[in-house]
Amino acid sequence: MKIVLIGFMGSGKTTAAPLLAEKLGLEVVEMDDMIVQKAGGKSIVDIFQAGGETAFRDLEMAVAGDLRDRNNVVISCGGGVVMSQATMDSLAQNATVVELSTAFETVLKRIHSAIPRPLFEDEAQAKALYELRQPLYSKHASIHVTTDGKSIDQVVQEIINEVQNL
Repeated sequence: MKIVLIGFMGSGKTTAAPLLAEKLGLEVVEMDDMIVQKAGGKSIVDIFQAGGETAFRDLEMAVAGDLRDRNNVVISCGGGVVMSQATMDSLAQNATVVELSTAFETVLKRIHSAIPRPLFEDEAQAKALYELRQPLYSKHASIHVTTDGKSIDQVVQEIINEVQNL
């Protein structure tokens, strides 16, 4: 079993992934951590500053390729992973792709200024990204779970129920 969690930043992917993996007896993989490793330990912010979004997306695509044939895993993706069809094709190989959907207002409440988010420097830019990516999350996912007003336990249980119904 391979479950790929996609959704906008602040949707709950990083929080849900370890709990989901634990309940299903799977390994958890945080794509951003693998990208940092592949970049020789450079932070996400450093990757963006040195090579821009293109450098980051290239690393993301390479990591997706590394994960293509992985099994027994829950993969938590970065919010922009859906911007590349090739990256999504690799991740979706023999996987169930789950969109965690969250209202933009909820995202604003969840994202803290102490956490560096290179693509979230102002609200207008974030809103534009949100609107651009929403249809792509829906397109790539076979399961859609709304996280607004739900505990992480409720979200994870809903994912498990949906996966078991496939």
